[in-house]
Amino acid sequence: MKIIRTLLFGILLGAFLPGCGTAAQPTVAPFAESMKGYELYSWQEGDQWKFSLMIGTNRDKTLEEIKSADVVLADVDALLATLEKIPAGQYVTWSSKETLSFPPQDIRRQVEQVCKDQGLILNITS
Repeated sequence: MKIIRTLLFGILLGAFLPGCGTAAQPTVAPFAESMKGYELYSWQEGDQWKFSLMIGTNRDKTLEEIKSADVVLADVDALLATLEKIPAGQYVTWSSKETLSFPPQDIRRQVEQVCKDQGLILNITS
């Protein structure tokens, strides 16, 4: 009888212990691979740098598309976090035109480093 109680206690304990572990960290869903890579744009508003990262296409984007609220990344941290979601091997083309510009060198280095760490191929064009 003592063996049966010990066995049942062991089974019961084994059933409850897995639920006592630490909570799993949420995973960041990666972006899809893009045949045309990704397009990155940047501009300054006041003291803040804004960014837009879009799926690449064969056509030029309008400023309205680039600065659309649903694609704008509010700061450097948001851009870096977004770049980390892109699958390795993807091209990222950073362009400047019209009222768009490139941020200071320290921000450019951060972007370059994240792209390198992620295995992204960064092209910077004027």
